[in-house]
Amino acid sequence: MAVSEYKNAFFEVVAPGMMTTVQDGGRVGFQQYGMPVAGPMDGESYAIGQALVGNTTPVGALECTVLSPTLKVKGTCIVAFTGADMRPTINNVEVPRYIPFVCHDGDVISGSFSQCGVRMYISFAGGIDVPEINGSVATHTKANIGGFEGRPLAAGDEVHLKDCAHDTIICDYTRESNHLFNTVLFNRGGRECHEPLRVVLGSQAKYFTEAGIRNFSNELYTLTIQCDRMGFRLDGAPVEHIDGADIISDGAVFGSIQVPSDGNPIILMADRQTTGGYTKIGTVITADLPRLSQLPIGDGITFDIVSVEEAQELYRAYMQNLHSKIRLAFAQSTFVFSVRKISVSEV
Repeated sequence: MAVSEYKNAFFEVVAPGMMTTVQDGGRVGFQQYGMPVAGPMDGESYAIGQALVGNTTPVGALECTVLSPTLKVKGTCIVAFTGADMRPTINNVEVPRYIPFVCHDGDVISGSFSQCGVRMYISFAGGIDVPEINGSVATHTKANIGGFEGRPLAAGDEVHLKDCAHDTIICDYTRESNHLFNTVLFNRGGRECHEPLRVVLGSQAKYFTEAGIRNFSNELYTLTIQCDRMGFRLDGAPVEHIDGADIISDGAVFGSIQVPSDGNPIILMADRQTTGGYTKIGTVITADLPRLSQLPIGDGITFDIVSVEEAQELYRAYMQNLHSKIRLAFAQSTFVFSVRKISVSEV
């Protein structure tokens, strides 16, 4: 094992993907001043990615939506891919997610449209070096703050990485001789993504009729095209109010489910506003937010109402499991794979 130093590295954006932003743990502690949190949509995939590249604090990574960006590396850096399956490649060699890789000067990181899930995270040892705002580099595009000039990446951008030192054992990786697959850390997918989202009803549930709550818990809703990092608007059986949808604005959290006057729920996501004036029937539990964030437009969503006590027990179990995954990812971060460049004729 050797301690390697990674200095003065950056990457050039050759193609930005559909929407690629810089995110970290989020801008926590400023909602009372009207500052949104932002941060990763899939916090679990982000956290595991940070551990895989040896970062001990939440620093800037790339959140890639639907389509992977293409990046040309200048210098040397360590990367890991987590979350949605965009079939990431290094120098035209497809590489597995949840495994750290070293990239050298001139290497090209790319991928394709997602095969499963919506958001992939590209984490870098040391993190992305952009200015902090309120202690965070998270991009909030509607407010035009954070990340790289407050916007998604664009072709031609040069994005620098922080210097770091990393204990590494470098292993060769070729598509012919290696078939790595991390079964413990591997992302959710398939059946689990389509299980009901568990919801705790809030104090404002009293503003809905019994029929409305019954529709909410029994009917299938569809994720509409009106969805982004701020909120997911659903379509389905109306959730009926007793006497209107408006309330005095109060705080909004990740997973809050607002119901406006048309009766179609809106799930508030990472870039949500700090307060809202629509009645909130409940909140999606923490354990289900990562898989919610990976659902594509057109997918069906059902809700399962759980008690506060059940939600707390589910939270404890979920966090225990997540911390175990993060510890394993840190242990794995020492073993870094290297992909050799291949010629066009080998592709």
